[in-house]
Amino acid sequence: MAKKQGAQAQEKRAGAKSQQKKGAQTARSGGGGPVKFAKDVRGELRKVNWPNREQLRQSTAIVILVVLFLMAYVAAWDFVFRNVAGFIFG
Repeated sequence: MAKKQGAQAQEKRAGAKSQQKKGAQTARSGGGGPVKFAKDVRGELRKVNWPNREQLRQSTAIVILVVLFLMAYVAAWDFVFRNVAGFIFG
């Protein structure tokens, strides 16, 4: 009985090593090539929840407003530092 259990355990280990080798070979070889990659990308893009036109407009408006605000903020600090440097190094 003990010999039988030992043999089964050895078979399991050999099977696990075989699976590890297969996984390593697949990882090294790229796992299916560019055709499989393109199919996988297409499948993932079908799962994406794309925004409708109104959501896109709102998001674009927010991005433009934030960029304008940050531009004004940086310009104001630039003006301050330029005048301070001009006063110091005159």
